[in-house]
Amino acid sequence: MTLWICLTLAVIVMLFPAPLQVQAKPSFRNFVDSLYPDAAAAGVEWETFEAATAGLQPNNKIIKFTKSQPEFKRSIGQYVEKRVTAARIQSGQAMAKKYARTLSAIEKKYGVDRYVLLAIWGMETNYGGYIGNSDTLRSLATLAYVGYRGDYFQKEFINALLVLQQEKLSRKHMRGSWAGAVGHTQFMPSSFLKYAVDHNGDGKRDLWGSKPDALASAANYLKGNGWKTGARWGYQVNLPKGLDLTKADDTYRNWVKRGVVRMDGGNLPDRGSATLLFPSGIEGLAFLATNNFMVLKSYNFSDAYALSVGHLADRIANRASPLAGNWNVEKPLNKAERIDMQKRMQAAGYPVPRTDGRVGLEMRAVIRDYQARNNMTPDGHADQAVYKSVKSK
Repeated sequence: MTLWICLTLAVIVMLFPAPLQVQAKPSFRNFVDSLYPDAAAAGVEWETFEAATAGLQPNNKIIKFTKSQPEFKRSIGQYVEKRVTAARIQSGQAMAKKYARTLSAIEKKYGVDRYVLLAIWGMETNYGGYIGNSDTLRSLATLAYVGYRGDYFQKEFINALLVLQQEKLSRKHMRGSWAGAVGHTQFMPSSFLKYAVDHNGDGKRDLWGSKPDALASAANYLKGNGWKTGARWGYQVNLPKGLDLTKADDTYRNWVKRGVVRMDGGNLPDRGSATLLFPSGIEGLAFLATNNFMVLKSYNFSDAYALSVGHLADRIANRASPLAGNWNVEKPLNKAERIDMQKRMQAAGYPVPRTDGRVGLEMRAVIRDYQARNNMTPDGHADQAVYKSVKSK
């Protein structure tokens, strides 16, 4: 080959390089098999892995459910109204009587309000009316395969294998929600491993068949996440005109001095502190939320969910009236918008705690600061107005 030909070929290669080799996505079966090394490192035996994954096929029907979670689709008022119903309150009161002895023992051992446990049970599965019938391993493997929420479901798949192994369960027995939550109180496998307990003493942690085990496990979960015995989750309140909204964290005594009163006419506690919360903005309802409200959000990181659980618990216990006033009807920010807002605020120098789209009390404090600096009402609520303002900067 002459030098001229070699040079010509080199030019052609530079002008028309070979196409990049794109690695093909592995088959579902190969993906599942690839998880064994991590599963083995976590303590899953080969016999467990082989038996649990034999014939495992993806469930493509569940993908659509990832785009329709009601906590973030409906307005908060719509969500609460559909979940704190007269029927659910009455059922909760009936369950409180039926399981009074069990709930008393659990409350004494873990220090968690029995009515909150009933509310979680009612919210999650309608008091066991429907605990889910999806193949948990299949659901988790499918969600992991499509990459939903990063590697979260891959880890939960391995945790589910450990649950099967430790509890000596078959895959057929392990049924739950489309997202892999199991039992009367809907525990993810990681929560099962860490917090599930054998309350009835039969040697098994049975969240499917034993209501005492399920309720005690929920109590252990809340206690492990910081539940404060004797404290409520919060109160609906009425605010005086001209209240300084930038000072949203205060003691109950100071809230009283500042003219804040309970909407139902009851007294605020003499001790403790709470944060002013506007779940749907200044035009909606106002609450004083405690640390226990954040503990409820560890169960499901949604203001709508935590508020519904707290209010349902109060209604079951007959210690609160129905919520008074009107919610602000709005279009909630979707996850992509919340993440974009957080990243933009972080880039502007605000101390954003995380950029995962979650808006907790810390993020609300950041939003209040932003609103105060930009001549907006500092209610700490992440709404369309705040997002549009952040985008325009």
